[in-house]
Amino acid sequence: MKRKRFKSFSFPCCLFIFALISVSCRPPESSSIVEQTETILTYPFSEPDPVPILTRSSLWGRGARLYPYYFFDRFSKTAVERDWKVIRMENPYIQVSILPEVGGKIWGASEKTTGNEFIYTNHVMKFREIALRGPWTSGGIEFNFGIVGHAPSTASPVDYMIRQNPDGSVSCVVGTMDLPSRTRWSVTIHLPKDKAYFETKAFWYNPSPFHQSYYSWMNAAVKATEDLQYVFPGVHHIGHNYSVPLRPWPVDEEGRDLSWYRNNNFGSSKSYFTVGEYENFFGGYWHDSRFGFGHWALYDDMPGHKIWIWGHSRQGMIWEELLTDSDGQYSEPQAGRHFNQSDHSLFIPYTADSWREVWFPYKDIGPMVKASPKGVLNVTQDKETIKLGLFPLDKIDDDLVVTYGGKEIYREPLSLTPAEVYVKEIRQNLFDDQTVEVRVSDKLAYSSDPKVNDLKRPIRFHPFDETTAEGLFLSAIRHEQERNYYKALEMYLNCLDKEPLHTRALCRVAELYCRRGEYETARFYAHRALLNEMYEPEANFVYGIICRRLGDFMDAKESLGWASRSLEYRSSAYAQMAEIYFLESHYDLALEYIKWALNYNRDNINPLLLKATIHRMKKEPIQAGEALQRIHELEPLNHLVRYERYLLDPSPDRLDVFKSMVRNELPNETYIEMALHYIKLGLNEPGIQLFEFASDYPTACYW
Repeated sequence: MKRKRFKSFSFPCCLFIFALISVSCRPPESSSIVEQTETILTYPFSEPDPVPILTRSSLWGRGARLYPYYFFDRFSKTAVERDWKVIRMENPYIQVSILPEVGGKIWGASEKTTGNEFIYTNHVMKFREIALRGPWTSGGIEFNFGIVGHAPSTASPVDYMIRQNPDGSVSCVVGTMDLPSRTRWSVTIHLPKDKAYFETKAFWYNPSPFHQSYYSWMNAAVKATEDLQYVFPGVHHIGHNYSVPLRPWPVDEEGRDLSWYRNNNFGSSKSYFTVGEYENFFGGYWHDSRFGFGHWALYDDMPGHKIWIWGHSRQGMIWEELLTDSDGQYSEPQAGRHFNQSDHSLFIPYTADSWREVWFPYKDIGPMVKASPKGVLNVTQDKETIKLGLFPLDKIDDDLVVTYGGKEIYREPLSLTPAEVYVKEIRQNLFDDQTVEVRVSDKLAYSSDPKVNDLKRPIRFHPFDETTAEGLFLSAIRHEQERNYYKALEMYLNCLDKEPLHTRALCRVAELYCRRGEYETARFYAHRALLNEMYEPEANFVYGIICRRLGDFMDAKESLGWASRSLEYRSSAYAQMAEIYFLESHYDLALEYIKWALNYNRDNINPLLLKATIHRMKKEPIQAGEALQRIHELEPLNHLVRYERYLLDPSPDRLDVFKSMVRNELPNETYIEMALHYIKLGLNEPGIQLFEFASDYPTACYW
């Protein structure tokens, strides 16, 4: 059914041959990566619906929030064999595969000694109408940025690159632009040479002067079987609905232990968002095969922990046959930047965000009670025995220390390689019911106290009271965070009817009118906010953005200067001022403001790009190259870096390298966005060239 064959690559053939020779000469402990074409049985979807998504109701009833994307609404019942690009990564412990033409998703991952999958692989591409734009396939790990729902890019090609790193590890970077917000996301899928896990390292940047919707969840899939037990820390759970109060986890009010897949054979499909414990890990364990999966990230980075389970009735189980041919039912463990997928926040202009996640297998130790990138730990006890199981994910050369009631009762030096299972029974009288603690260095520590990580900070999901001005404002900002801009504006204005001097509402109204291009109306509301509080940072920032768009550079600089007094807007305001000074041909002063912008946000891409451009124009290629290299380290898929390198030293080869890396579904949108970057800086010549690369695209023709 499936066959593999190699096709042409994006790098020269000689380099590829050299890479293969290098791989074959590596010592056993190493990682490899290869890009190949594989033929996969595929149930395809149609050409796009010609009706603009702006005017139609999609599956989610939110078409206006997805413009300028289009929708797909026809799906085949008949399979065809189709070629897909597949990235294969492997080290001595695990294998990982990636689909750059299907949203950049991780297709699946397995542990090599058992052959068991710790990330579910669906061996057919069975597209069905589930995502925001329609097509979606089950399995693997998908990356979602923007607003709630399976992302617009989840079934389409994204930009990507592969790397063999100097330390022997390998990486595949996938990413694209979210068109409604113009934010850019990328995920580096990293496989170390000597660890029994892989990492995903996300980078997300808002290059616009507006607040954008902030939402990100990583949706994994695992095989759903009766013996699966979820290990999700928490004392409560909630579904998507804010009107439903917190409920107990894992044992519900009727005494059902919901952490077992088989105990969810009631009602419809389940979404369990677990909360109430400060823990960095979650996962599960298949008892019959003595095998498990896990996820680790700093709680502060990924506090959202969710389990999705299809209903056990025909209502849910029908999706097994709709989404796969023979791989069986799956379940989704998910990790998010908020507690709940109904939660969004605002992404501040000109800011970047990044975080790290670790995905791993484990075996033969029972369900984990603690995990870190160092290893996975199981601890059980009865009145006479403490039983320990340790599955190392990294090399361990540390003492294992066990205490009971604060007193050390066992110590042993451990020297373990990754995936070398360690088990131990410690005989001890435990009748005093004291706390058992197990520690392997400072990187893996467990306590039997069930309340040791319980949170006391209130966690309350609820709708806001819209009879008050503040309640209207909070409801409005929730709509804005979800990109429901028309509803948000209506509610902000209702808030101002109740409280005309509600400064935050005035600021948000001003920005929304500026976003619509109604600059004079926008300035009117920003002016009112400043009359009320002339030092308010957000009001000054919004007023500065509006004045810049109106060509009033003096007022723009003055108000942005006040905004820079706030740490929230400091880097963004300095970056805006640098661009204004550049427009005024004050290049040295622009460089000074760039320095200040980067002092407070070293990951701010826009001032780094401007710095490279200024040094290029000043015939200072070394300084320009240094700025571009810094961007490349942060955002390897940034196309402006390759284009600026071409402008530094124009040649047909450099131009071809730049164009060859624009691999996403809508390359013309990429060229237009890049062109507008130069146009806003008054650099028409490179902007026009980029428009010409998209010369058959209506928006490019308009510009």
